[in-house]
Formats: sequence, C-alpha cells, structure tokens
Amino acid sequence: MTTTAQETYSMLGSEPIWQAAAACHEALAAAGVPHTVIGGVAVCLHGYRRNTVDVDLLVRTEDMTAIREALTAAGFRWDEQAREFRDSGGIPLQFVAAGERAGKGSEVLLPSPADEDVAVMIEGLPVLALPALIESKLACGEGDARRMHRDFADVVELIAVHGLGGAFSRHLHKAVRPAFLRLVRLVDT
Repeated sequence: MTTTAQETYSMLGSEPIWQAAAACHEALAAAGVPHTVIGGVAVCLHGYRRNTVDVDLLVRTEDMTAIREALTAAGFRWDEQAREFRDSGGIPLQFVAAGERAGKGSEVLLPSPADEDVAVMIEGLPVLALPALIESKLACGEGDARRMHRDFADVVELIAVHGLGGAFSRHLHKAVRPAFLRLVRLVDT
C-alpha cells in the first residue's frame, strides 16, 4: 500500500504544511485564480516522500491582487518583511511568477499555471506536472550552488521513484537535458 503525501506529512508531524496547502488551494480555486503547487510539496505529491517547511506556488503576476484578496479573506496574513503570506500557524506561502527564469541565468522559463498541461491533480491539489517539476528543479539547481544539492537530490529521487530513463529527457527543455541524463546514469549505477 502506498502512503499518500497527506499521510506522509501526518507521520512527520507536519500536518500544518498539508493544511496550509489545502486551505490556500481552496481559497484560490474559489476565487478562480490559476495556481500550481511547486517545490517540496510537489515533489512529495509526485512520490518522493520528504518534508518541507513552506508551500511554494506558481502563479501569474497579473493575479496578485486577486491572490492577496482571496488569501486575506481566508485568514492568511501578509508578512511584509518576508514578502510572503502565512497561515494562522505561521506556515509560509511563497509565490513564484510564471514567465520568470526557473534558475539564475537559465533558459528555462516557468510555465503559466493557466496552461492546460502544466498541472495535474494529485490528492486534490493542482501540482506542477512531472516534466515541468524536474525541469524547474534542474534549472534552479544549476543556477544556485546553495540549492543544487537539494534540487538535484529531489530529481534523483523522482527518477528512482518513477523509474525514469534517458528517454524521459525528450520532455525537458534542451538546456537541462545534459544534467538530467547525468543524474539518470548515477541512479542506474
């Protein structure tokens, strides 16, 4: 029997992360705002059961006013200093804008959460589709040495969990294919 992401967060004592993600999705969906879960929660939802400390969301910059209104009405508060929303328990919600580079200096641009094939529903949450998640993790890791170990580890685990081989690289931006293929070879050894 496979453990769900929600059960994983419960076992890790991190139910507040799951609750924040679900409450945020509920508020944004009710407001009609396109959004997609990315980051650690997305990695967990795609099968690599690991913990995280925040909820990362891919949004469109033109929706920021609607996002602010929806989340404020749902009880989230804006932390001006950190430039993020927080739920009542202090769980941070961080936003990444569609169209931005996925990593410093990367050719990979983050997709729009409004695009039809960008998100998949997993456990009731819109989650960045696996190719885009791997692509963004690789681009981010290549652009920031301080994040590389975390992002590449996520990709290695996703490769292992999903049994991905070199052929999967055709679904990725050409700029990150070499890094993906290197990681596939490491997993296969």
